[in-house]
Amino acid sequence: MNDLVIKKPPLPWWAAGLMLGLIQILAVGLNGPLGVSTQFVVADARIITQMAPEYAQNHPLISQEKYQKFGYGWWLDIGLIAGAFAAAVLSWRWRLRLTTIWWQTNRGKSIGRRLITGFIGGFLILLGARFAHGCTSGNFASGWAQLSLSVVPFTITMFVFGVITAFVVYPKAANFEK
Repeated sequence: MNDLVIKKPPLPWWAAGLMLGLIQILAVGLNGPLGVSTQFVVADARIITQMAPEYAQNHPLISQEKYQKFGYGWWLDIGLIAGAFAAAVLSWRWRLRLTTIWWQTNRGKSIGRRLITGFIGGFLILLGARFAHGCTSGNFASGWAQLSLSVVPFTITMFVFGVITAFVVYPKAANFEK
């Protein structure tokens, strides 16, 4: 199989989306809004508390109780990673790669540049999530599960800028399996 061809997904987009939405509604109903980026602040707060307890105790953010204990969010993060890995293995789509099909189509097999770009992009996403006091995926998914009115303009804006970013970063499309 060609390395630059995307395999057909095991589920149609609508079935996967319906399953994801129902699971999200169940999760929000059982435990409240979900988020992933907060766990990075919890880890930082725990480290800072060990290294500089007086600073941590007087800090307006990390002194809060919710940032001083590991909660269900850690299990959510671990479950996301384990679930994604299990789904990739069970659907025969998992392969260890240092670059993506989209990156190779647009930038070649420059592994070092890909890793540096990925690190910088991940850092900027996490930084933006913390400035906004929450990540876009948590706001988007939990907001729709709660039927929040504010999520409508947020979703429209997120998708518009996501499409623009995709066209700027990856102007050439990868090939799809028929």
